[in-house]
Amino acid sequence: MTLKKYIIVFALPLVFAALAVAIYIEQLSSVVSDNLMTAVDEISSHDVETIEGSLNNTYERLEAVVKRMEVYDANSVLQLQEQLNLETASSPTFNAIYLLEKNGTLVSSTYVQFEPETQNYAQIVRDHDKRFAILYDDANGELETTKESLMYGVRLDESIRIDEHEFIAILGRSDLSTIRSQLLIESFDGRGVSSVVNDKGYYIVSASPATDLAGRDNLYSMLEEGHIEDGVTIDDVRQSISDGRSFTIHCVNAAGEELVMSFAPVEGTNWSFIMTVPSSVFQERFAPFITMTASMLTAVLVMVAVMLVLLYLSMKRSVLANAQAAARAEFLSNMSHEIRTPLNGIVGLNHLMERHIDDTEAMAGYVKKLDKTAHYLLSLVNDILDVSKLQAGKIDLVSEPFNFNSVIENLCIMEREPMDEKQISFELDIADIKNPHLIGDEVRIAQVLMNVLSNAVKFTPDEGRISLRASQAISADGKSSIITVTISDTGCGMSADFQKHIFDSFTQERNRISESQKGTGLGMSISYLLMKSMGGSISVESTLGQGSCFTILFNLDIDQAPVEKPELSTPEKRCVSAASEQPCTVLVAEDNELNAEIITSILNEEGYQTLVASDGREALEAFAASDEGAIDVILMDAQMPVMDGYDSARAIRGLARADAKTVQIFACTASTFAEDKERALQCGMDDFLTKPLEVDIALGKLQAVRDRKQGGECRGGNKSSS
Repeated sequence: MTLKKYIIVFALPLVFAALAVAIYIEQLSSVVSDNLMTAVDEISSHDVETIEGSLNNTYERLEAVVKRMEVYDANSVLQLQEQLNLETASSPTFNAIYLLEKNGTLVSSTYVQFEPETQNYAQIVRDHDKRFAILYDDANGELETTKESLMYGVRLDESIRIDEHEFIAILGRSDLSTIRSQLLIESFDGRGVSSVVNDKGYYIVSASPATDLAGRDNLYSMLEEGHIEDGVTIDDVRQSISDGRSFTIHCVNAAGEELVMSFAPVEGTNWSFIMTVPSSVFQERFAPFITMTASMLTAVLVMVAVMLVLLYLSMKRSVLANAQAAARAEFLSNMSHEIRTPLNGIVGLNHLMERHIDDTEAMAGYVKKLDKTAHYLLSLVNDILDVSKLQAGKIDLVSEPFNFNSVIENLCIMEREPMDEKQISFELDIADIKNPHLIGDEVRIAQVLMNVLSNAVKFTPDEGRISLRASQAISADGKSSIITVTISDTGCGMSADFQKHIFDSFTQERNRISESQKGTGLGMSISYLLMKSMGGSISVESTLGQGSCFTILFNLDIDQAPVEKPELSTPEKRCVSAASEQPCTVLVAEDNELNAEIITSILNEEGYQTLVASDGREALEAFAASDEGAIDVILMDAQMPVMDGYDSARAIRGLARADAKTVQIFACTASTFAEDKERALQCGMDDFLTKPLEVDIALGKLQAVRDRKQGGECRGGNKSSS
């Protein structure tokens, strides 16, 4: 290729890039405006949620008053008013509380009764929902105030009867300050103003509140003094507020200032929240952004040009990687990204914990979040290891008796909380499973079903539906069966194109719902590879925007001699021995000082005595130097310097002392392959604990040892077992 052609090749992209920059700068104004409007919408959403929360809290206060009055059991209207007076005096919210009779009479906590002909609150109650809030207006009847106030009302589910009086609703009058104090009145350096109006345009909250009813400001009057742009009329604004719509207008006030007004409805009321921002704010923020962006884009173009040249020179000196290397690079890239996300959370939480170490409440929240993040990281690593082993054909499956119905029920229990949080309707039908006693890998079967069911919960919107149905076809000789499980949902569904790749690793479809969900994209790949390894199948039918239906087929032998497994002990049932009676001693063989400190601290808090060895040789010497029977359990790290855990366990078993054959040795290792477990057992170890250490499981196994030492009697406790 000649120099001229090289110049053309590189010049054309630069020309197109320059044109793109010009177009981009032209469109930047609208982009900046959109970003500012997004900020406006976020502030509006925050304040609307605050208002709605305040309203709900106030309604609940009124309902609580009713419940206490039912307990008080007044025998006369006067006693009822005395109770209302006490409630008002102790309330931080209400200036007065009223009960509305069925005939329209309003009984006040101030010992006043307002007859039906002097006020029309009975009609107001009928015209509104069960809960409502309105701006106090003396046109509805003059009460005990001339101040601007809010009237809250709740219709009673069961009326209160005293003699011939029947009360059907409770109302409370409150100052507007209870709403105003919770809002971010000013924003955008004090130039943006928040306010709330009712459907008549009167301000409930504003930057300059009125002191009495006569001085109230009105939105529509303000708009009439100026004008609205884009052909929008005041009647349009009035209708939009009345209809409870969100909308934005551009207008000019009487002083000639151009304004942007964003309206958002307050649910359960006829109110509208307004965020007013001067148009000059948008223009001022746009000008420096243009300059900065143009400079940055110019620098980027220069850098891109240099990088293109360097890339071209590099491509001439390199060769393309083969397909296997490309796949490995993609895998590592995805893995790095996914692992860094929770690691970033852990580092950040650790920083916050250092800053707030004396704040117990904050620390509790950080610890809870840290636990969730750590478990997510652990599940991610397990998923990656599962995929690696499955793709390499090194997955180890077991064939053991299990109860299929119990697996389904346990999965449903684990997913019940997230389903309840989203108010998802769940239908379970396993009536067609005639013989649930099967033989197979219970853990892997549960893993496949959990992957599919948890995905259904994750991608089904609030108040959606999920169903799980299982059927069984038993062979003629009664020795085997085919279990068909269908899990369907009304979630976001999948496109036809994505369904072709759903079982590929690190694959997730991008849409509004899926992008908000955290995950590696490995769950379906693992499920597919597991089903393939177990001789079953998994398939999906889905329509974008309507939902999905997964069908899973298991080929499983039937257990011909089923034996019900004993019930696992619950956290409430776990035995905790009295350590002071006969202490249980644990030798911790761990070369990592921090890990050893954590393990010993946990064990000491549980009443165990501990010894620490930093390698296998020290563990052997510590056991040999101890009195016979003094050490009950050894937690043996597999990988240690000087002497590893396997050799140390083998040497301990070979000692010429009685307890060398009976002391419990638990292998503690991050290796989860079957050959590692087999090696541990062959070296004389009794059990296997994986790292990161599951504390409850480890304590459960240690508790079993302590119980045997104490004679096996369960004295009760509150720690969980495995």
